Amino acid sequence: MSDRIKRALFILMRLYHNQAGNTLAIVAAAIFPLAAMIGGGVDISRLYITKTRLQQACDAGALAGRRAMTGLTWTTTGSGNTKDIADNFFKINFPANKYGTNSAGVAYSASNTGAVTGNASAVVPMTLMSLFNMPARTIAVTCTADLQLPNTDIMFVLDTTGSMTKTNPGDSANRITALRQAVIDFYDVLEAAKVTGTQVRYGFVPYSNTVNVGMLLKSEWLANTAIYQSRVFVSQNTVQTGTGSTNRTVYTNWTPDTFTTTILVGDPENCVAPANTLVTSGSPPSAWSPNGSDVPRSRTNYRTLNGSSYSAASQSNGTCKITQKTYNNVAQTRTETYEVNPNGGTPQYTTNNYWNYQPVTYDVSTLKPPAGGTITAYINNPASPAAGQPSTATAGAPQTVTWNANSACIEERKTLRPNEVGTAYDMDVDSVPNPGNPDTQWRPWLPRLVYARNVSNYGSTTDPSTWAWNYAATLNTTASYVNMSSYPNDRAACPSPARKLMSKENGLTLTVLSNYLNGLKTIGDTYHDIGFLWGLRLTSAEGIFSNENRTASNGYNIARNIIFMTDGATETHIQDYDAYGLSALDRRRTATASLPDDVTQDSIVEDRLQKYCTVAKGKGITVWVIAFGTDLTSTLTSCASPGRAYQADDSSQLNETFSKIASQIAQLRVTQ
Repeated sequence: MSDRIKRALFILMRLYHNQAGNTLAIVAAAIFPLAAMIGGGVDISRLYITKTRLQQACDAGALAGRRAMTGLTWTTTGSGNTKDIADNFFKINFPANKYGTNSAGVAYSASNTGAVTGNASAVVPMTLMSLFNMPARTIAVTCTADLQLPNTDIMFVLDTTGSMTKTNPGDSANRITALRQAVIDFYDVLEAAKVTGTQVRYGFVPYSNTVNVGMLLKSEWLANTAIYQSRVFVSQNTVQTGTGSTNRTVYTNWTPDTFTTTILVGDPENCVAPANTLVTSGSPPSAWSPNGSDVPRSRTNYRTLNGSSYSAASQSNGTCKITQKTYNNVAQTRTETYEVNPNGGTPQYTTNNYWNYQPVTYDVSTLKPPAGGTITAYINNPASPAAGQPSTATAGAPQTVTWNANSACIEERKTLRPNEVGTAYDMDVDSVPNPGNPDTQWRPWLPRLVYARNVSNYGSTTDPSTWAWNYAATLNTTASYVNMSSYPNDRAACPSPARKLMSKENGLTLTVLSNYLNGLKTIGDTYHDIGFLWGLRLTSAEGIFSNENRTASNGYNIARNIIFMTDGATETHIQDYDAYGLSALDRRRTATASLPDDVTQDSIVEDRLQKYCTVAKGKGITVWVIAFGTDLTSTLTSCASPGRAYQADDSSQLNETFSKIASQIAQLRVTQ
């Protein structure tokens, strides 16, 4: 054995028996495997943490982008576009170089059903594992945010008064047009968010002076008789009041009638013309021709006109049209003729029709849902007899009064005046009418039967407290007073029919909804309480429609919502025919001893609105309130559920508000 081999064996034997040297060698040999294990653990943890955080950031951006969308619209340009909002939320939650990453980014897009999807990725460089030439890893995640609905009822209580024809500053279309589009967009969002098998229903209560709900009621819920401020024929007499004069004076029209016409827009809820500024200056007439004693003879009259005259009229679309005629130094003439009266010496007769203006009980049993009907009321003047003949009329001439789907507004059931004892059935949201007790039943709203006793002209002054109202039980006269059917666009306005809750599957398709919204009338004054009351009645699970509202068709519970939208403060008028009769005469909610005033009535309406809002919230109904083009008052804010009151100053803000409500109703969530 050579010396070299002997020395090697000697060294190996020493190492074999030397434990310290053995450990050193083992440690030295294990350094690289240990480094790989520890580095791998660290970098795998970094990859896991990065992916978790990247997923959270992707989800946050998708949720923010979906919440920012108006309806189903995804925008990529302009200030505040939805893509930038989603991107910014991603960047906040996953800043650049987070966890040492680089090239992090996300791409968001939206489907035609409104679901927002994001694809995010980030490059994660290795740390310790880079010592082993391990390359950087790319982490990728996907996220989707959408709206999903439980069983849901949404009742729209919509102010459709005359002021909805106004256009808000900055808008190109009026308020009712903006509302129609906002509701359609809202419908699209919720329908897109609906899960298969879920029930989503929409109902509508347009309101102004009263509500049009008659055809939604059962026949036995309406009274068979009702009292109206009407009139009863008493008698007719014809008397000779003189004979025709021998001569008479006749005039031609003033010419030329030259003026400029300007159409102005007045307050649709108080359509009164401004005071005239027209000034007439006259000049002496010409001499008589042939002379001042001949018959016939004629002469010319002269005058000059300067200034403006005004007239006002409420239109069928709810607007107030004011016509201004302006004369600028217009010189006019007319011919005045004094001539023989062809009827000279013949007897002159006057026919007088005597009426008792008073509360009258009518049989309205033929006016019943589901179709309505007609009654005959003898409230027109009978025909006059031939000249010189005695009067023969024993009754007024007939008038057909119709109550159908287009005019099925109601008078509320019995209420209480201040300090009156009893039951205010009108404020009872849920009780079913008792056919044996008319106080519990509703009555048809019939303006053709109603007269403003002792008031001949509603336009005589803007202050109805100065009008000659007569509260006497009976007023016997030959006069003809204001009939409320003469004011269908303001003082006796019946809004469009209400609709019960209905789903798309049961018939409320987009086409049906669009046609309904396009047909909404914009007329009348602002009685918030009657609108909200009937929105609540049509939504309640315990009330007169409980069989339809208690549970969804799939047997599960229903999330209930009332969206109450108005464009103005309470505005009542004592000369209105509303859900409580002709206020100045019926006085069903005010003391009978004096003429009510608008301020008192406004207070009553707002107090009752608050009570109904409280009842709704107590039933677990979420109340959403939108003040559109008007201030969000404390009354409106307190009506809403907490955090559910909004002010929208224009159509864009109205759309955004409806979008926010849809998002909250639909429960925005991550779906992937």
